[in-house]
Amino acid sequence: MTGVARGNKRYAGNGRSNPPRPLRARGRAGAGVLLLGLAAVSALAQPDPRQMSGIPRPDPNLSDGAITVRVIRDSFADNVAGHVVELRAGDRVSTADTDAEGRATFLSLNPGEQVTVATELDGAALESLPFAAPGRGGVAVLLVGAAGNVGDADPRAAARPGRVTLSRESRILLELGEEQIEVYYLLDVFNQAAWPVEPDPPFEFRLPPGAQAGTVLPGSTPRTLIDGPRVWVQGAFEPGVTPVQVAGILPYSGGSLVLSQAFPADFDQFLVFVEKWGTVDVASAQIERRGEMTAAETGRSALIWGAGRRVPAGQPVVLELSGLPHHSGWPRIIALSLSGLVAALGIVGSVGAGGGGGADREALERRREKLFTELVKVERQHRQGRIGATRYGTRRAELIDELQAVLRDLDDLAVAGPPTAVRLSGQAPA
Repeated sequence: MTGVARGNKRYAGNGRSNPPRPLRARGRAGAGVLLLGLAAVSALAQPDPRQMSGIPRPDPNLSDGAITVRVIRDSFADNVAGHVVELRAGDRVSTADTDAEGRATFLSLNPGEQVTVATELDGAALESLPFAAPGRGGVAVLLVGAAGNVGDADPRAAARPGRVTLSRESRILLELGEEQIEVYYLLDVFNQAAWPVEPDPPFEFRLPPGAQAGTVLPGSTPRTLIDGPRVWVQGAFEPGVTPVQVAGILPYSGGSLVLSQAFPADFDQFLVFVEKWGTVDVASAQIERRGEMTAAETGRSALIWGAGRRVPAGQPVVLELSGLPHHSGWPRIIALSLSGLVAALGIVGSVGAGGGGGADREALERRREKLFTELVKVERQHRQGRIGATRYGTRRAELIDELQAVLRDLDDLAVAGPPTAVRLSGQAPA
């Protein structure tokens, strides 16, 4: 097995030299380290929105001439929906309402004209720097207000049926173990209403098939419950963000794994982090942008990150992992195959002992040994990566066919019976 250096530890190419403790054994200390590392990742991935407020930013992904204005309170998790935003160009003022993601969209009619965008939020005026209306591509502007009255709803207010979402700071983290994946769901459930919301259907989901050791992580709301693969949150969600953080262990046995997970609320922006180890990679139809972060950037392990747009509630997030470290099954398969061949050869040898056709038998036995040696050689070359899969499959099939033919010939010689036995009996053959 090839050694792979990772951090200050040494790992075997097919597994860790010191396998991690189970999730339950890690307790608060292990989970705290995990969340501190993710805080570093989040800090790198999500800048302080207040420092970005009012600064126009060219966005080539927008349609030509489009201006989008996103209005939030204090954090990216607190979108302001149904709010009026103004686009000012000289004496002309256009208005648009923000959507569920807090975005208002305008279409510039005079490219190059100086414009500003503005709104009033919780009694405070928010306005951008002047910028030129775009011609090609678009411009995105963020307007950030202080946390307002949304989070100050009367805690005695009765819960109402409604919907919650998984905010853009929600993420999935996959860490590698000894032929197992540690799956962390770090979810921020966002209720944008000014009153408690009782989700309909209830906020409940199941860990992926085969997952073990389901655990509620420190920092999750105390109302988070887990029973085997079932995860749910009791009661209503208060206005604002409620953390739901759970984890589980997903064993695997080969170099690849498909993980499928559906959530009971819209994933506002799909985001996944995968621990980078050797040739590990992740693919998903839901990943539109991806990149890597070094251990120096995260403060822990190197990570692959992938992001995509909104994933509707109930639609599975499907992640295909490849290049996973694992113990190869070939040594066991080869050992069993060779044991079977040795047993078959021993049976043929015992049946044919004392038989006739000496010259033919010796030639067949030499051929049998040569083919057997060649088969072992091909299996070893394939295991060491010195022969391609196509060539390996073709050559192995040829050798097995020839071996079977030789064994049949040896068996035919044994069934024909030893001529010396007929002479000793003094009788003519029937």
